[in-house]
Amino acid sequence: EAINNNIFKGVAALVYLGHGGTKGWAQERVLKIEDILSWENFDKLPLIITATCSFAAYDNPAFTSAGELALIHDKGGAIALFTTVRPVFANANERLTRTSMDTLFNKLGGDLPAMGEALRLGKNKTNDNTNSRKYSLLGDPSQHMALPAHNVVMTKIDEQELSVGVQDTIRALQKVTVEGEIRDDNGNVVEDFNGVLYPTIYDKKVMYRTLSQDPGSPYFDFDLQKNIIFKGRASVVNGRFQYTFVVPKDINYAFGKSKFSYYAADELAFVDAAGNYREIYVGGTDPNALADDRGPDVEVLLNDENFVFGGITNENPTLIVKLKDDNGINVAGNSIGHDLAAILDEDSKNTHILNDFYESSLDDYTSGEARFPLSNLAEGRHQVKVSAWDVANNPAEGYTEFVVVSNAVAALDHVLNYPNPFTSSTCFMFEHNLSGAEMDVVVQIYTVSGRLIKTLQQRIISNGFRLGTDNCIPWDGRDDYGDPLAKGVYLYKVKVRTNASEAAIEGESDFEKLVILR
Repeated sequence: EAINNNIFKGVAALVYLGHGGTKGWAQERVLKIEDILSWENFDKLPLIITATCSFAAYDNPAFTSAGELALIHDKGGAIALFTTVRPVFANANERLTRTSMDTLFNKLGGDLPAMGEALRLGKNKTNDNTNSRKYSLLGDPSQHMALPAHNVVMTKIDEQELSVGVQDTIRALQKVTVEGEIRDDNGNVVEDFNGVLYPTIYDKKVMYRTLSQDPGSPYFDFDLQKNIIFKGRASVVNGRFQYTFVVPKDINYAFGKSKFSYYAADELAFVDAAGNYREIYVGGTDPNALADDRGPDVEVLLNDENFVFGGITNENPTLIVKLKDDNGINVAGNSIGHDLAAILDEDSKNTHILNDFYESSLDDYTSGEARFPLSNLAEGRHQVKVSAWDVANNPAEGYTEFVVVSNAVAALDHVLNYPNPFTSSTCFMFEHNLSGAEMDVVVQIYTVSGRLIKTLQQRIISNGFRLGTDNCIPWDGRDDYGDPLAKGVYLYKVKVRTNASEAAIEGESDFEKLVILR
């Protein structure tokens, strides 16, 4: 689940060392062919690096390996793979993976190496002809990793200049303002960089220990810096930025180094930047802490903002949680029960932690949203309850219900026209389960005696599961001959049809009423 969630969020590289084969990774199958085929990440494809046996054995015409499927999957998968085609050895795997990674992410002569060149250099550095020959690059060898060209540099915190050797501290419930710049490799501000900065601020490192489940298996200690203090967005204007946030009450109160991690993108210029800063300490409580005794506002939606309570969706919807609070949302994850969490169908075992999926709004730390992928839901009615905490540990909840409908038939619900009654024009809206498919929509309007007087036909592609006010089907209140209809009550029904799959999918609504006023 963690692998699938990170693929959903988008990662540049996914690296695995361990047991595996043509059908997946590890005896416990932490990654299976079914997982790869469920990925819909066509716009954020990672490089997959695997040091495991035969993950992409591509010379068996009777079976398509998991590695091959990751490359050819039409809805997502990987942009390329450094992977194995035969059984390999653990120690040699580690050396080759390390040398390849060191080469892939470091510039050579001022430029990043192509993927094929990085793998060639990595193989040569190991001096291991036997094991290295079992590794192949599946993908275009001339392409480069999409790594940022410029650097994000922090310059001030609370109007104090950041100097080498000077250590500042942020504390619980402290309001913090950060300033910085986008610079090139020569240290010059990139004045024509205008876009969005994505800051993620982490609490100090925490030590974890492996489970050591097997008899005689040793344990290993390792550090992770994963608890998020703040994650948001800020405008970058002429290469400079500023953003504000409030440190949650739920930090680890011991003093230790935080991590300010940055990514910035100027989408119009197709250029980006990245950076981090690790010299700010976090711990303790601010003596001038903000007072707050009101919980956040929580709104729960499915797929997009046009969703209505009880709406329909497919078996793999995206949960959207919109939040607002005067001082921000707590997603630190340090205290038990204080997570941003969603419970599906009142089953506590079916709880999803949304901390890593929350992001504040642009230039506004007081609001934001979390988007989380739900998958393989059973057909029928479901409910989801979301609990949230603000940075001062005030709780709140949000709730909604929805209906999962199979894509085998076209399902229509919440069919309506607005305004209703109307005088000169109205617009037809409905929910459906054919998101992303090209649909032929027919709206037929009848008199109360059953005579067909108007047929509206339109071909549409709906990005979500609902036609709302921004993409509804308009009608001017005239019949098929262009004459205005008399005032009164009329009936209508909506029919849809799509040929997106091998067999045509179609469906129609029940009759609904509309009223014309003249």
